[in-house]
Amino acid sequence: MSKMGKDSKYTDEINPKETYQIIIKTAERLFMEYGYRAVSTRQIADLCGITQPALYHHFKNKQTLYVAVIEHVLHHTEKDLNGILTQFSTFQERLIQITTYMMVQFEMDMSQMFHDMHHELNLDEQQRVHQLWVRGFLMPIVTMINDGVSKGEIKNPEELDSNSTEMAFLILNIIKSILQPSNMGSLPKNEQTTIVKHKASLIVEIFLKGISR
Repeated sequence: MSKMGKDSKYTDEINPKETYQIIIKTAERLFMEYGYRAVSTRQIADLCGITQPALYHHFKNKQTLYVAVIEHVLHHTEKDLNGILTQFSTFQERLIQITTYMMVQFEMDMSQMFHDMHHELNLDEQQRVHQLWVRGFLMPIVTMINDGVSKGEIKNPEELDSNSTEMAFLILNIIKSILQPSNMGSLPKNEQTTIVKHKASLIVEIFLKGISR
């Protein structure tokens, strides 16, 4: 990183893919923590150890970079959630793992990202990002529900006058409602792990068994 700061042009020419990934990861952290409008390309470039012209070599403007960050997050999420479905077989195991993943991966305020998506992107970009969100977040949950129904592990949503998509939205909203507060990062890792596991298990217990006696 220090070498990049001293000779960003040289480093950018030699390692363009590495520079691209550094920009994406840095911008992702800043956008999700502070929001689109509060972050400038100069801030991102400075933290990456490169100049603004070097950043603009990869992204023509801030909005282009923001869309690339959102796409990166959604593609990564799609891969990880589908990986959980492959690794675990029962509805309960999958729901615990997906809930835990969401709480760990998205400890920052996701509502900031969704707010910016709707207010800072044009309609075409919103639709494009929405399609990626459906693939990355929603469809793995729908698949988990449909598999659970086919295996007789859970009720068919139709019995509840619902459907798999509506049920998937409900699960995602429940998970979103208990995402880690911002002060979680100040706790020791073992305490964070304990809290995450407890909340994930609580969600699964309530979702599968309810709270009535």
